[in-house]
Amino acid sequence: MAARKNTFDDKLARIRALARTEPPAAAAPELGRFLADPNAFLVGEAAKVVADLELRALTADLVAAFERLLGMPAMADRGCHAKQKVLEALVTLEADVWDTYRKGLRYVQMEATVGPPVDTAGLVRGISAHALVRTNFPRAALEVTPLLFDETPEARVAAAEALRDTCEVVCAAVLHTRVIVGDPEPDVLGACYRGMLALEPRQYLPVVAAALDAGVETAALALGESRLPEALSVLQEAVSRADPEMEKTILLGVALLRTDEALSYLLNLLAEAPESRAVHVIQALSLHRHDTRLTSKVSEIVSARKSRKLARAFAERFGPSEG
Repeated sequence: MAARKNTFDDKLARIRALARTEPPAAAAPELGRFLADPNAFLVGEAAKVVADLELRALTADLVAAFERLLGMPAMADRGCHAKQKVLEALVTLEADVWDTYRKGLRYVQMEATVGPPVDTAGLVRGISAHALVRTNFPRAALEVTPLLFDETPEARVAAAEALRDTCEVVCAAVLHTRVIVGDPEPDVLGACYRGMLALEPRQYLPVVAAALDAGVETAALALGESRLPEALSVLQEAVSRADPEMEKTILLGVALLRTDEALSYLLNLLAEAPESRAVHVIQALSLHRHDTRLTSKVSEIVSARKSRKLARAFAERFGPSEG
């Protein structure tokens, strides 16, 4: 009687079991075979295990798997999930397979939807952009820059982040160009602002401050994430002019600075500001709710104010007050 062929479930269970193999190198032969499986989902799962076990000996198998996935029909790897996992494995293994990443950077996969076909390969291009930068491809910035004008927002965000990670000052001007052109997606503008501030803060702090003054919420968050000491005064000035919705975002930006000066400013506001603003301060400070010392200070201030509204906001964000 012929032996029963392994089913999809059998193979998937075996791949997941290989993740626990000791020593990890013992799993390599089987994982290599799974990377050549005709089922794209199993290829992606095998790639994830290869990355987790740091099996650099399977780099060539990952490259071959990616090449094969690129040639498959769209329906074989809907959403490009397997391609993403293979690329992520290559990045984890720090593989400098630049030709592979360049192919990923240009890959487009149109899939049928209820409306017009949709390109689902935006993240493939985005991961490829990050990969070129992280593996020190000499011309990474030149390859990645056109992706700032990709049709998918996730690819544009990844391009902005990758250009920031090049640490090349000139890339700040490239990101500024994207900002000047404009973008309908706030996440893209936010990634550009963060990159500009990281690469050339002295030049671009006034630019991001002007965007904040114009009511761009992502500018407030970018200033906070920059951790620049000079950003605090910019955010403080903006609070005094902001409407309630914008105020919430600006105060969150202050909390994102994570400096003693920024947190002291928020605690003072909590003690003295009108209730409506103090509620927004509590919401911003809840970013640090796992800091028991800060939480204790917030609780003390809320208790001292004897405000039901503030006590309720504190309970919602931090847990019930003991005061």
